Amino acid sequence: MRLLPRHSPPAHLGRLALSALAGFLLAVVLARGAVSVVLAVVPPGQPYVRAALGTLAALGSVVLSFGLAGALSARALPLDRLGLTPGQARARAGIASGVTAGLLVVPVGGLMGLAGVYRGGALGDALGASQLALLALAVCALYGLISGVVLGLLTLRAGLAWRPALGGLLGFGGVGALGGALLGWVGVPDVLAGGGWALLGLLAVFVVTSQVVGDSAIAAGIDAAADSSRHDAAQDRQVKLTLAALGLALLGVWGVGERAVNFVQTRPARAEPLAVPAAGVTCAAPTDPLELAVWRVTPRGNRPDLSCGNAFLGFLHTPNPDPAFSAQPPTPHGGFDGLAAQIAGARREVLYAVMEWADDPRRGPGAVLARGVAELYGRVRADPAAFEGGVTVRVALGNFPQAANLEWGAQVYAATRDLLAAGVPLQDDRVGWRVEVANYAGTFPHSHAKLLVTDGTDLTVMGFNVGPGHLPSATTRGHGGDLRDLGLRFRGPVARDGLTVFDDLWTRSTTLECLPGVTARTVRSLCRGAGPGEPTHPQGTDRLPLTRAGDVRAFSLYRREGFQMADEALVSLLDAARERVDLMHVSFSMDVRCNLALLNPRLCTSQDALPWMRALVRAAERGVTIRALLYEHSFLGLENRVGLAVLRRKLRARGLEGRLQARWFRGGLHAKTMLVDGRMLTVGSQNLHYSSWTPRGLNEYTVATTASEAAREYAREFAFLWAQGRPAELPGWLEGSGQGD
Repeated sequence: MRLLPRHSPPAHLGRLALSALAGFLLAVVLARGAVSVVLAVVPPGQPYVRAALGTLAALGSVVLSFGLAGALSARALPLDRLGLTPGQARARAGIASGVTAGLLVVPVGGLMGLAGVYRGGALGDALGASQLALLALAVCALYGLISGVVLGLLTLRAGLAWRPALGGLLGFGGVGALGGALLGWVGVPDVLAGGGWALLGLLAVFVVTSQVVGDSAIAAGIDAAADSSRHDAAQDRQVKLTLAALGLALLGVWGVGERAVNFVQTRPARAEPLAVPAAGVTCAAPTDPLELAVWRVTPRGNRPDLSCGNAFLGFLHTPNPDPAFSAQPPTPHGGFDGLAAQIAGARREVLYAVMEWADDPRRGPGAVLARGVAELYGRVRADPAAFEGGVTVRVALGNFPQAANLEWGAQVYAATRDLLAAGVPLQDDRVGWRVEVANYAGTFPHSHAKLLVTDGTDLTVMGFNVGPGHLPSATTRGHGGDLRDLGLRFRGPVARDGLTVFDDLWTRSTTLECLPGVTARTVRSLCRGAGPGEPTHPQGTDRLPLTRAGDVRAFSLYRREGFQMADEALVSLLDAARERVDLMHVSFSMDVRCNLALLNPRLCTSQDALPWMRALVRAAERGVTIRALLYEHSFLGLENRVGLAVLRRKLRARGLEGRLQARWFRGGLHAKTMLVDGRMLTVGSQNLHYSSWTPRGLNEYTVATTASEAAREYAREFAFLWAQGRPAELPGWLEGSGQGD
């Protein structure tokens, strides 16, 4: 096959380059205008609808622009050799380019966007040269294949469409692999440091190069086909059938987009108000200013004060604690071994809520937790008399999205499969054993809360999901991702409020019902979603008398749509800070529209600051020192850069830039933690991210405590990790642009 069509290759190359550049510039202008219209029309209180519609508007602009660019490139293609008029050539080349963009950009863009957001940065460290090269190769090769097939079917008889298809596959794929390898070699942070215009310039070079090389290869395929016979032009019937098929395909793509928007607006089927647990202990009003700040928020709505009389039982670390800050010995699976031990030691009830349960049989942390449940079942079966009334185990998953096929909540099957594979029966009436698994009914918000309550007395709150990224790589033969995160364990009255939070999640979830005889291999075929969860407690854990287990204050902080207590309590805590705030967070973002700051930094201003960031500014004005240890990589790293830049601008405008110190965490970070004035520690699932701070945002759960042992160990850990971090430098174009106040 010729590399280029036979007629005037230099002229063809120039026309292809000019048409690609014109299409790219038009796409940027149209996309920016379309996004601005969406931001102006859709209310700020609908951040996810804004994001979905803005994405669709931008992608529609790309489709239109690619179509026009394809029409401009028609003269560089040997379509006249097939007997096509100039008008027919422009129409068919334009349709081919536009349809290709519509068929590929929407699903690939949606996949990459969702993966970047919801993986929480777990893949950030994997973005090296080889991974980026393979990703770019796959995307560009698929683009070229579709482009060649479509243009071939619109111009050549069907039997020869493979020639331009092969050319597109090789041409676009080769440029994609080279571009991805160069990006991985240079490094994403270094590319971002060039500024908005530099990014657009690099992207323009990549688009133009890929179009010139790829379209030239497609043209060579058409040229070779035209050489073979005088009857190789597509018949009118074939063109009509192809156009009809493309129309149906684009409708299907639009259907995917419409389905995504519908997901954005899906709410939980049941919206009962959060239950109020019965009071069982009497807590005096705290005297510590930090405790008092949170305490003033938590009893609102006649909720009982369950913050006193608790005992701090220790930390859970992922991937493992370090001797530099903890005397706790490492274990093969890090914090998951601690969760499994708590489950195995239960006597009445196990309530576990988590967003994600990865489908990773045998090697994943789900298998570790399932073995803990299996150990508990073995104890129950061996001595039923010791478990009077039996044991109930409930697992509530968060309806985590599978971006590849817009399937939500499939991991409910993974959890059930792991339990069955570990030898755990879903029901054994002889010993009063019952296991129930449910999936949150809402998509936006889905549930991001993570907690474990056993016997109504022991509570563990954590930030980590059931996924291999949190496992230690050293003890799992490289299977783990070493993501740093934390959990806190308590015993006492605070666990009763954790039980209430779990019940709220359970009530808003759909239980999984399996037919008798189900096995790990038949979960998908024999299990189906049943009705909503019923917050019953057969072992009476919700009615057990509350007893004091220690003298520690621990505040249970929950948030979901219609109940933003956690947001108010965390802001109140920051407003009470007087000396310092130490943050270790995976997210540090502004409102959702600030993700467009790469198009124009002025699109993100101080008006887009979330409540926690405004509280940090107020703290700095009181003389508080802020240290932020943040995650650098992936999509979240970009959001963090924007958020950090705006906060620095706000503080600089007040002459307070010295109050903020920020460093990038070395390695993978997934924590959501904060230590205020060295006394009050918060650990949980709530990110400093717009998805966790809007009225219709995610379900989140955090515990705030003044347990001195917890504060001291966390302070040692923070100091150790802070020393390893590096200064959070930002590109000047991002840090210096926009409004300061």
